Amino acid sequence: MGRLVLRSFLVMALLFGLVFAVGIAVLYHYHFPWPFAFAFAVVIVALQYGLSPYLIDWIYRINWHYPADISPEFAGFLTDLCKERNIPVPRFGIIEDSNPNAFTYGHVPGDARLVVTRGLQQMLTEEEFQAVVAHEVGHIRHCDFIVMTFAALAPLLLYILYTWTRGRRDNVAWVGFAAYLAYIVSQYIVLFLSRVREYFADEHAAQSVTDANLISSALIKIAYGLAKVPQADPKDKKATKSADLRTGTTVGALGICNFASAQALAISATNGAGEFSQETMLRAMQWDLWNPWAVLYELQSTHPLVARRVMAASRIARAKGQQPAFPLQMPSVNLWPAFWQDLLMTMLPWLGAVVGIGIGMLSIASGFAHVDSFSAPWWVLQYGWVLHYALLPAGIGWLVRLAFSYRSDFRPSEVVQLVSELEVSRIRCIPTELTGTIIGRGAPGLFWSKDLVLQDESGFITLIYRQPLGILETLFGVFRANKLVGKQCTVRGWYRRGPVPYLEIQQVEFADGLQLQVQNPSRIRVRTYYRAFLWTCAAICTAIGALLLMVPMP
Repeated sequence: MGRLVLRSFLVMALLFGLVFAVGIAVLYHYHFPWPFAFAFAVVIVALQYGLSPYLIDWIYRINWHYPADISPEFAGFLTDLCKERNIPVPRFGIIEDSNPNAFTYGHVPGDARLVVTRGLQQMLTEEEFQAVVAHEVGHIRHCDFIVMTFAALAPLLLYILYTWTRGRRDNVAWVGFAAYLAYIVSQYIVLFLSRVREYFADEHAAQSVTDANLISSALIKIAYGLAKVPQADPKDKKATKSADLRTGTTVGALGICNFASAQALAISATNGAGEFSQETMLRAMQWDLWNPWAVLYELQSTHPLVARRVMAASRIARAKGQQPAFPLQMPSVNLWPAFWQDLLMTMLPWLGAVVGIGIGMLSIASGFAHVDSFSAPWWVLQYGWVLHYALLPAGIGWLVRLAFSYRSDFRPSEVVQLVSELEVSRIRCIPTELTGTIIGRGAPGLFWSKDLVLQDESGFITLIYRQPLGILETLFGVFRANKLVGKQCTVRGWYRRGPVPYLEIQQVEFADGLQLQVQNPSRIRVRTYYRAFLWTCAAICTAIGALLLMVPMP
């Protein structure tokens, strides 16, 4: 508890330190009633804090129960835990929904609500269910809904300072720019604070039950259950509300698990029979734990990656003298060189443009010796002659990046092999061919969803359908995607890894192509032209840059 208070205090001090520093600068240089804007922001946040519990009560159909309605053992566990933590027993509610989730909300611990779904209760064992409830009690004990409300106030105040100062034209215009930078930084700090408090809620759960591994197994089951989304009719309001419970912004930050992280883990942990596979999951979790790109993706999330939470719970289990149920070991390969190479390739076109601009400015400045050295660069930028030098290296850098990101050495593989790969990212791909069955859309229930899900003998993976124009993707989703569900096929594409592993489609060939040929020859294959479009754009950029260098300047 002491470490949590210290970390929370340091984070809050940093947040409001940013507000104070920028506020003092504004107060010193300007003479307008900016405190009124601050007061308005405080009132808005106070209203949000005051009304949010009632809004959640209104949005979700929560059936309130006595803990004894679950079982006498559960009632005794919750009562004893709250008594030990010196907090009142929260109001306990159940949402009749098959998706596993749990969250808490309220104003203070005295009026806290603890809500679970029926799917969570049915999916977990009694001990795992108690671990999840202990996690939520940890949020109540740590007053997380209060802390996060005040933390969210800092970015709002900084944004008000930015809007109050950005239109001014004097020698302190930098204040608005500094306020905007502080606003961006503060948003990431708030997300960091949210992730820290999730770790401490997990720790509270691990310390509140006999086996620290229970919170790990519960998180994995929840992640697996959250991502096994049935195909739903978008007109079905009940199904739509069910999806809102998983992914909606109302309780997204309060839920037990982040949906994107859960989806990545569940897709990676499922075998060809559609069943959970611990061996596959442990192999897939390595990327979340050790690849540097995973850290960057986590920065934008309210919850830590599930794999990192499991690893943290395993450390608590060792500290309690228990054997971790999910042993995770550091891989022998060093992933940082690949990360820096990926980052270089990502920035290569921009670096080429910057280098070209520098060379152009030096060349033109040296060619006009009579022009003052300080005015020459301004003259170059003003009249756009720098394009003579910027486009060619930028185009070359773009071509090199495309050659790196869209290799053509396609080889047959399986999903379980792909998700086990560590040296892969959004730009570093694995060209591959997968054979299996299309089992659904990437976004279940959306009739315009253009992405698909492929299942082979080892697991299933999301197929990303990209075209040069978004309207082509929408038309494919509306008129063709649903007709492909249930068909066996071979997909050629590029396996990549973001928050969720996926395969970018180049071509899909169907096993029943002959039958389709009789009906409509254009439906034998599904092709994408996004790579060709990028290569064309990069080649045009390079050619224009080369031609511009041949144009004489006045």
